[in-house]
Formats: sequence, C-alpha cells, structure tokens
Amino acid sequence: MKAGVSPTSERAQSLAARHVQWLSQIPGTPTADGDRERSIEMVKGLGDLYVNDPRFAGMYDDAAGAMFVRDALREYARTRM
Repeated sequence: MKAGVSPTSERAQSLAARHVQWLSQIPGTPTADGDRERSIEMVKGLGDLYVNDPRFAGMYDDAAGAMFVRDALREYARTRM
C-alpha cells in the first residue's frame, strides 16, 4: 500500500500468496488439509478479522493498511485459490 500499488497488483498478490502459504503450514486448518472451499472462506474471514479487530489492524499500521491486506486476500481467494 505504501508503495502505491493496488490490492490486485502482482506485488500485492504475491504477498497474499505468501500469507496463504504460511497459513497452509498450520496443521488442522483448511489450507493445510487442502479443502479449497473452506480455505477460501477462511482467508476471506481472516481478512475481515484484520479489519474488524483493532489488535490486528495495528499490525498493519492502521485501518487503511488492514483494509489493503483484506482486499488483497479477498482478490487472491477469488482469483487464485
């Protein structure tokens, strides 16, 4: 976001892919189990959590940063999962 790219840019999508890859390493999660539909819902839900919970929003500097991450994750889930 600070670099001026959109959540749908290749740069943001590459980072979203890394985030999802990291999630897939957590045993028992839909991403680790290879459950595509539940993985999509989990990724979208986490994006919403990052925006709705100030503890997470702070990890991304502020609400705008959290919204950028959410939007990048939603795009990734929609187009690449």
